[in-house]
Amino acid sequence: MTIRVLYSILAIVGVCVAQSAPVQPLPFSHKTHAAEAKLACLECHANPQRFGAEMGFPAASKCMACHVLVPRDKPAIRRLAELAQSKEPVAWQRVYRLAGFVFFDHRYHLMKSVKCEDCHGAVAEQDVTVDRLHSTSMTFCQACHTRTRAPNGCGVCHDPR
Repeated sequence: MTIRVLYSILAIVGVCVAQSAPVQPLPFSHKTHAAEAKLACLECHANPQRFGAEMGFPAASKCMACHVLVPRDKPAIRRLAELAQSKEPVAWQRVYRLAGFVFFDHRYHLMKSVKCEDCHGAVAEQDVTVDRLHSTSMTFCQACHTRTRAPNGCGVCHDPR
């Protein structure tokens, strides 16, 4: 089987898999926070300091920096305040998840001026975040690497052992 046939099969499988949003512990709208409140991605999702680190989620206390004033009478904000006070993290469910055998470095992509929306799509337009671009699929990454003339060998993303 040629690599082109394998990519075609993976593309078909990727399109056929229905993408649904995981159930989150608190309601959250990127549309409200990014589009309306004009928060930049990196204000909440700090750039990881080491290779392969996930961007992660902000601490509840960071959210409360704004929500101490912004609709704090809502049950979800009261729950967020409780989590912040107890220093418990919000148990967010990941929307974008790579297989364990895939290496990815946000830091490197940001250094190469890749914008968050290049991979994550128009998240700022979503009330409920869904990976509409299927950006964690091999075909998505391969297409981008081909288009941008980035290294495309297996060992770039996969452990060569």
